[in-house]
Amino acid sequence: MGSIVFRHYQDGDDNQLADLYNRSFQTNGAGLVRTPKNWNWRYVQSPNFEPEMIQIAEDIEKNKIVGSVHVSLVERVIIDDQILLNGEINDVVCHPEYMRQGIAKGLLKNAIKYMTKKKCDISMLTADYSGFPRKKLYLREGYKDYDREKMFIQFPNVLNLIHDFYGFAFLAPAFLIISYIPRLLYRLIIKSQPFFDDVSYEIVRNKRHFKYMSALNRIISPQYIGFHPYTRKKYMWARINVPSKRYEPTYIIMKKNNEIIGGAAFNTANIYGFNYGLKFKVGIIHEIFLDKKKFADERNLHYGYTYLLDKLLKGATRRFAGGVIVFASSLDKSLHRALKAVKFLSFKGASVMIKILKKDLKIKNLTKPLYIPTHVSLSIP
Repeated sequence: MGSIVFRHYQDGDDNQLADLYNRSFQTNGAGLVRTPKNWNWRYVQSPNFEPEMIQIAEDIEKNKIVGSVHVSLVERVIIDDQILLNGEINDVVCHPEYMRQGIAKGLLKNAIKYMTKKKCDISMLTADYSGFPRKKLYLREGYKDYDREKMFIQFPNVLNLIHDFYGFAFLAPAFLIISYIPRLLYRLIIKSQPFFDDVSYEIVRNKRHFKYMSALNRIISPQYIGFHPYTRKKYMWARINVPSKRYEPTYIIMKKNNEIIGGAAFNTANIYGFNYGLKFKVGIIHEIFLDKKKFADERNLHYGYTYLLDKLLKGATRRFAGGVIVFASSLDKSLHRALKAVKFLSFKGASVMIKILKKDLKIKNLTKPLYIPTHVSLSIP
């Protein structure tokens, strides 16, 4: 490691950092791909960015960036009725040729020093539960498991799925059954429920941003912990000033008597597996929420979620997404049941880990679902 130096971000690093991200995550078989423009939007253009938020390892003999750790956002969240300043860790990456040299450990320590300097109370990240970084890096640096995400996948557009995976054509009948039959059955059930007589919906792309944002903040805040309400500045960055059309959001807005009682948002992204010649367009669902106070009981709430999910899948079909993916807290049981009812496939997801940075601070076992934004779980705003 004699030629390795640690520093923070400088103008002109974007190309190498995007390339490092792509090299590192493609070694896992498949993943998102970042262009320098996309990478710059994700980090440098984020609210209140500082160069020290990106810690870099460079091989100075080769003028080559070989590792990086990103403190993606620093923002206040509420956990256990405590307002805590949280530093989010994303994209801990190391060049495949430089692994097992202590580079990631050194970078993470530098990121923790930065968050301590910013007086962060906690630091949060997500990690593959059985992966090497969780076992050999995060746990050893004091991060602890607080939740285990559930990952759900559905296939709303069978034609696009087959276009991307022609070898799956023989499974088309099964995908059709999974994608449509349960939704049709729930539409019939919901039509017989008096509660839904004055319920309506809109599916809109790249408009009604702040109307949706206001409802999102109002409804999610009391139901989840760890949620940081969106400001106009943060929402402009995350959903409006996006680098390409695929990141434009589609909103599903659910109303009763013209009052918004629920919603969902997604954009699209391409998953690549260069070693396999793979390219797959997916919808990335950012949030799914309902104002639970408006529903008389768990049964009606269940129908509300299935109604909303049906419209979400309709919106994904319009955007030609062969699949959609959503992550949810392990405690979000009502949402889990609805996702399974409309035949989302369920998998165990990443571990949500928290490191306590403030002396004497304690966080109890979670009693409400933990809000895990996609800028934490997938590093997508």
